[in-house]
Amino acid sequence: MKKVNLCCSIVLIMLSFNVFAQKETYNWFYGSGQGITWNKTQTFNASSIDAPNTTVALTGIPTRYEPQSVRPEMYPISTREGVFSLSDPQGNLLFYSSGSTIYNANHVIMENATDLEGHYSSAQSGIIVPFPRNKKKYVAISIGMTGLNMFAYNILDIEANNGLGKLELPKNRQFVMPPGVVKSSFIESLAATKHANGIDYWIIAVSRAAANSKMVAWLLTKDGVSSYPVTSPIQNSILNPGSSAYGYLKISPNGKYFALMEHLANNIYWGEFNNKTGEFTNISNYKASTNKTITNYGGEFSPDGNYLYVSSGGTTRYVASVFDFKELLRGNAAILKKYDVPTNYYFSGAIQLGPDLRMYMTMSPPNYSVSYPSILYMFETPNEPLTTKVYTLKDLSPGIGTGADGVSGTRAGLPTFASSFFVAIEGSTTICVGEEAVYTLSSNAARIEIDFDEGDGPLIIDNVEELRHSFKKPGNYLIKLRPLNNLGEPIEEEIKSIYTTVYSCYLPVNHNLINADY
Repeated sequence: MKKVNLCCSIVLIMLSFNVFAQKETYNWFYGSGQGITWNKTQTFNASSIDAPNTTVALTGIPTRYEPQSVRPEMYPISTREGVFSLSDPQGNLLFYSSGSTIYNANHVIMENATDLEGHYSSAQSGIIVPFPRNKKKYVAISIGMTGLNMFAYNILDIEANNGLGKLELPKNRQFVMPPGVVKSSFIESLAATKHANGIDYWIIAVSRAAANSKMVAWLLTKDGVSSYPVTSPIQNSILNPGSSAYGYLKISPNGKYFALMEHLANNIYWGEFNNKTGEFTNISNYKASTNKTITNYGGEFSPDGNYLYVSSGGTTRYVASVFDFKELLRGNAAILKKYDVPTNYYFSGAIQLGPDLRMYMTMSPPNYSVSYPSILYMFETPNEPLTTKVYTLKDLSPGIGTGADGVSGTRAGLPTFASSFFVAIEGSTTICVGEEAVYTLSSNAARIEIDFDEGDGPLIIDNVEELRHSFKKPGNYLIKLRPLNNLGEPIEEEIKSIYTTVYSCYLPVNHNLINADY
C-alpha cells in the first residue's frame, strides 16, 4: 500500500489581552493645556519610530480629556515639568496639580489649595497618595527647585464641598528632618510606594549634599507622617546640591528597586529598596561603574521590574535607552538597547507607565518659548525591550490656549504616581490541557489571593514571583489576583486579572490509515 505522508499542525489562536492597573491613574494632565484619559479609549493611527512612513492602527489608546463646561477654554494647569494627579478606584478624576496649586475635578482651585511648596519647573513637583485606613483623605507632597527651600505636604479631605474636596489647614506641613540633614537639600526628585504591609506608604526623597548625600524615606501611616525617617547613605556620591536641574526618581512597581536620574550631571544612580524597613542598599552609579557619562532626564521601570528605561534628556538621535536592571545590580552597566529616530530636534523628557502597562514618554522643545505640538512616544511592550515597538502619538491631546510660557503644547513632564499602582500579573494567555500556565506576579504584598476560575474558589498563598498552574479542562478562564495586606484585606489598587484560554489540543487520527508516516 502506498504510504501517505500526513503533515499535521496545531494552530493556537493567540489572544491579546491588556491587563489594566486599577483606575487611580486613569487621568493625566501635563504640559500647557493637555489632558488624556483611559476612561474612554480609541483606535489611533500612529507610526513606529523604525518605520515613520507607515501608519498603524493602534487600539486601546487614551483619548483627550474633554474640559468641563465650567472651564471650556483649556485645562488651567500649565507646567514646564512636574505634574501629578489622582483619580478614584472607578477612574473619576479627583485632583491634579503642578506643585503650587491643586485643582479639583471641576478644573477650579480646591479650597485652601494655593501657595504650596512646589514649582512648575521642578522635575517631579509632587505626588498624591491615599491616607492609610481613611478613604476620605489624601496626602499631597510638593517639592521645589534649587535655592527655593520648598518641600512640604498637605492633607486633602475629598468629601468636603460635595466631593470636590478641600485642603485641611494648617497648610504646608513640614517633614521632620533626619539628624544632619537640611530641608534645602531636597530638590526636584520625589517618589512614593506601598509599604510591605500593603497598607502604609513610603514617601521618598533625595538629600543632595555631596559626599554626605542620603536617600530618605518617611513612613505614612494612619497616624500621619513619621517623625523618624529612615536614612541610607549614597556611596560614591557626587550629587551636587547647587545644580539647578535634576531628573526623575523612580521605584519599581514591586517596591524592590530604585533609580535616580541626574540630568545635568549626566549620571544615573540605582540600587535596591527594602519596602519593609525603608532602607536603600547596593547603591551604585553610572560614572563610577563605567567611567563614562550618560545623558538622561526621565526614567521608568518596566512593569515586571526587570528593565530600566531612560530618556536621552537631549536632542540626540537616540531618544531613550534601556538597561537590564539585574545586570546593573551585578555591576554591569552596559546599555541593552538604544531607541533611535531618523532626526530629532526635541528634548525627550519624562517616561511614565500608563494604566494599560504601556510606557509613555513626552517630547518637548529645547526652547520653552516656542510653540510645540503634542507628541508622546509609546513603548508597546516594555517587558520586552529588544522587540517592543515604539510609536509616535501626535496630537493625542493638542495644547489649548496659552500656558506659563505664553505658548501651548507638550513640555518635559508627565504625572508622577506611587509606583505600587502599577503592579502587574502577566503570563500564559493560551495553552493546552496538561501544560503548565506560568504567571509572573509583581506585587509587594506578603500574601496573594488568587482565583483560577475553575469553581474551586480562591487560594491564599505566600507572595512569589512566578506561579505555575495546570488547568483540568478546556475553556476561557479569568484569573483574578488580589494582593493582601498584613490584616488579610485585599489591597484595592493592586487587584488585577488576566484571561487564559485553554485548548484541548487533541489531534484526531483516522485509524483506517495504515502504514502512514505522520
